[in-house]
Amino acid sequence: MSTSSSGAERMPDSLPPRRVWFPYVWTGLVAVGVIVAQFSGLDQDAKNFLLVAAGVLLLIGHSTWFIFFSPFSQRTRWGIGLISWIFLIILGSAVELINNGDIGIVGWRWRWAVEPDAQLLLPTNASGIEDWLTTPSDYPRFLGNGYWAEVQGVRLETDWEAHPPKELWRQKIGAGWSAFSIVGNYAITQEQRGENELVTCYAIRTGELVWSHADAVRFDPGGTGALGGIGPRATPTVFQQRVLTLGATGILNCLDARSGEKIWSHDTLAENGAENIMWGKSCSPLVVPSKEGRELVIVSAGGPEGRSLVAYDLETGGEIWAIGDRRSSYASPIYAELLGQSQLIVINENFVTAHDVETGAVLWEHPWEGNSDANATVSQPVPLSGDRVFLSKGYGIGASLLQLARDSEGTIQVTPLWKPAIRVVMKTKMGNVVVQEDFIYGLDNGIMQCIDIETGKSQWKKRRRPAIGHGQIMLIGEVILAVSESGEVLLIDPSPKKYVELASIQALDVEKITWNNGAFSSPYLLVRNAEEVACYELPLVD
Repeated sequence: MSTSSSGAERMPDSLPPRRVWFPYVWTGLVAVGVIVAQFSGLDQDAKNFLLVAAGVLLLIGHSTWFIFFSPFSQRTRWGIGLISWIFLIILGSAVELINNGDIGIVGWRWRWAVEPDAQLLLPTNASGIEDWLTTPSDYPRFLGNGYWAEVQGVRLETDWEAHPPKELWRQKIGAGWSAFSIVGNYAITQEQRGENELVTCYAIRTGELVWSHADAVRFDPGGTGALGGIGPRATPTVFQQRVLTLGATGILNCLDARSGEKIWSHDTLAENGAENIMWGKSCSPLVVPSKEGRELVIVSAGGPEGRSLVAYDLETGGEIWAIGDRRSSYASPIYAELLGQSQLIVINENFVTAHDVETGAVLWEHPWEGNSDANATVSQPVPLSGDRVFLSKGYGIGASLLQLARDSEGTIQVTPLWKPAIRVVMKTKMGNVVVQEDFIYGLDNGIMQCIDIETGKSQWKKRRRPAIGHGQIMLIGEVILAVSESGEVLLIDPSPKKYVELASIQALDVEKITWNNGAFSSPYLLVRNAEEVACYELPLVD
């Protein structure tokens, strides 16, 4: 390479072809790959991964070209390359990428930035509740009162231009993905404020904090909150005058619903020799009746050696039985009557299992793929008429319909009527479905879909903009109410013929991820995410 008399470098008059075309061709190839992937039939999870991988490939390709094949001197190539990598390492140590849900990892923040939940004050308890009562409109646990989120006996106005929802109040809330349970005039949830995991009770009409209970624990996966978010996940279960909660680190509390005072508590991970799962304990406690006239609190602890599923006495907190050795998933146990028998059905890692209520003995089980540290199972099992159970999950797995029957010896046999290998539909990564007549509606990897129960065949699948993403849905009267990942609330007609959107409003900050389920006690709709909560009075017919 020639130089000037001063010794300064200059570019050569001609360059080997390989030294000039590679950056352009490499960038073009990666760009074409990203475009093809985005318009392909791949799941959104795969598209998000490929988008991030494309950035890494661009960086590696251009770095390799610059250091080894660019037309600059060896000193310049290695000097600038070394400085660039040192800069990237420092930047990577100081900057944290934020998961923005369905559209991939696009946000960032400084690692030393104070989390929003840490900026909230720890509440002080008020005087408690004097007018505690239950009503027919209560929404007392995860998904309300049934196997899917549904509120019956209500007709919503669907013309929101003529009859818009009325915002009653809005305020900041601590971190977490828990939903609200509503009983009477009060709504109860879980949230994280600094180093304390809270159970909080609010007056539904005003948003006033009525009482709170604090445990000095903080769940923060990876120490950053970017991987799945900070704080509790499970929704409280309200039964009579008691509140049952399971925190992200496995603390099971039984609280007085009127004051928030602790009645009894268990550390379910420590007591059952269980390790926490990657994104934190998420299953809500289940209260079921026993033949002995007492209520049992059922919790998926996920411990080994007979400590996976545990039943506690609601009154005293004493252990009644424990059984199983499988790790937990992120789904909650359910109670169902199938084949004329009361059953507890729980999804664990790689299996769905049914247990006897009184003893915990296994009644039947069936393989259902899912690793709680990878392709996690979140969606609930759904019992259907005819002694059938519907299963669904994300990560490319899909759905299946199981048929239960007794053989000649009385043993319960499980037969898939259709399964993912045949119908890859309803990939409900972080949500649950609703059932209307002979059809199931849900978010197939963030896209609204309707499938036929009997065949598993898709009736329609509708992508909209902005996307619903990994939001949540519920059936209110004759319409589906969806809360999108970007905080939009919309009404959808549950018709198997086609997707029909009836109305929508932007309910929460569009810049914040909303993965929490909504809760509805007529006419009040509560929606929240990890930073804010809002209460809307929805317009009703008549």
